[in-house]
Amino acid sequence: MRRLAPLLALLLLACPRETPQPPAPAPRKTVTAPQDGGRLVRRIENDIETLNYVLHTGEEERQVLTYLYDPLIALDQSLNPAPGIATKWEITEGNRVYTLHLDPRATFSDGVPVKASDVIFTLHKMIDVSLQFGSWFETLDRAQTKPLDDHTVRVVFKEPRVTQLLSFNIGIMPEHVYGKGDFGKITAVVGNGPYVLKKRERGTILLERRADYWREKPRIASVLFRFVADDAVAWNAIKRGQIDVGRIHNETWFRDKDNPAVKEKIEFQNVWPLSYNFFIWNLKNPLFADVRVRRALAMNYDRRTVIDTLYHGQARPVTGPFVPDQWAYNHEVLPIEFNPQAAAAVLASAGWSDANGDGTLEREGKPFRFDLLIPSENAAIRSQAQVYQDALRRAGITMNIREMDGAAYFDRVLQGNFESAFFSWYLDPDPDPFSIFHSSQVPPNGLNAGSYVSAEADQLIEQGRAEFDHARRAEIYHHLHDLIARDQPYLFTLQPAFKFPVNRRVQNVHVAPGLGLFLWHPGPFAWWLKQ
Repeated sequence: MRRLAPLLALLLLACPRETPQPPAPAPRKTVTAPQDGGRLVRRIENDIETLNYVLHTGEEERQVLTYLYDPLIALDQSLNPAPGIATKWEITEGNRVYTLHLDPRATFSDGVPVKASDVIFTLHKMIDVSLQFGSWFETLDRAQTKPLDDHTVRVVFKEPRVTQLLSFNIGIMPEHVYGKGDFGKITAVVGNGPYVLKKRERGTILLERRADYWREKPRIASVLFRFVADDAVAWNAIKRGQIDVGRIHNETWFRDKDNPAVKEKIEFQNVWPLSYNFFIWNLKNPLFADVRVRRALAMNYDRRTVIDTLYHGQARPVTGPFVPDQWAYNHEVLPIEFNPQAAAAVLASAGWSDANGDGTLEREGKPFRFDLLIPSENAAIRSQAQVYQDALRRAGITMNIREMDGAAYFDRVLQGNFESAFFSWYLDPDPDPFSIFHSSQVPPNGLNAGSYVSAEADQLIEQGRAEFDHARRAEIYHHLHDLIARDQPYLFTLQPAFKFPVNRRVQNVHVAPGLGLFLWHPGPFAWWLKQ
């Protein structure tokens, strides 16, 4: 998977199959030729913890880093590999050897050329210290991976993998900066992208366009990222023109989407992301060790009510580790229906009953009680958690909702130090579920935060990432989808659609399927501002 960063505010929603797709925005009227200059202001929903590319894990960090680092290999609007720092590449020796040719014009923001040795340095750091990227390159043959010259690098893997090319959709860090001293404590920010860090304060990050950028320069002179957790505050700032673009909650979109005054100033972009929401269970906890219990918990989740009332019909059900638009998704696997009566019978078969008539399920004298972690200051996530909490209370189960600061919440979940949590994954266009479901990736080794262990799932995951025949690979992943849906390590809930209001002064905005406005080339680097 290209990025497995959690989206802590992913509850911005999309149309279910029975709800008509919102009409596409009317074509923008370009009244002038593209103009140079101006400042774009973007909302981020969680503050930034690090701008070290290898160490970053959050989606908001990734959004900022995209401006600071050009990828080794980019994705175009159709999500196909496209030149980045590497202008071309060859894949040989049974898909094990990748020869990457770097653009000789590429430089870091301190003027030093990007070299093949920087690629090697970055790959080694990703394997050694990165929670997010380590599994992408775990079969790297370090002895055989080497520079052929300053602008050519030979990357060798011990075994072929069908998604390996997309693993090079990464930034490259300069060895002359980050190779000295304690890697994790170096505060310098030196990338090779079109922007540089001008100022960083709590809650804001200001980037400025590089005067010496080696490719075609973007037209926008500076980009200001503003951390605004509260959706109402962010939306008011967007309506006043103080923020140009930022994701907003579905409730906010639904309330104002047809307001003529809003439509005059703002255009809404609807994006189906490669992402899904879920409740994750810590399977090391005895409460969740029995698959019958996990299925009963799913039977108490009223997905249809959540979609209709909280999302205004703007979400799709998901049943497994892929999203409905992906070829890997098994559409024959149906959602577990809301059925509290059937759930009670299943729980009884697992030994849970209200023996003393106090309305609480017990087993061996212990009540069914657990904590659910959610990121703080997110009304949409809180509302969905409360709906589920009420349903479980009626079933005799106590779920306490615990809100945590975004960074602390994320770290705690990835360390496996939780009972349950509301979470989201952002998937790759060509999926590889190894990092989040393979048993070798249980914390602290990887992102399998719920400690799901299945020999059958491991085998299917390993087969899928090594199978180059697409039809056979789809069959493998459909089987994996069915298996994981039966095991229920997650309570798979919804695939939301993102609602992005964009100020109409922002021109030349386009959307890529699955990625939306950002993280593809040229994406936001082709935007310009009407002055």
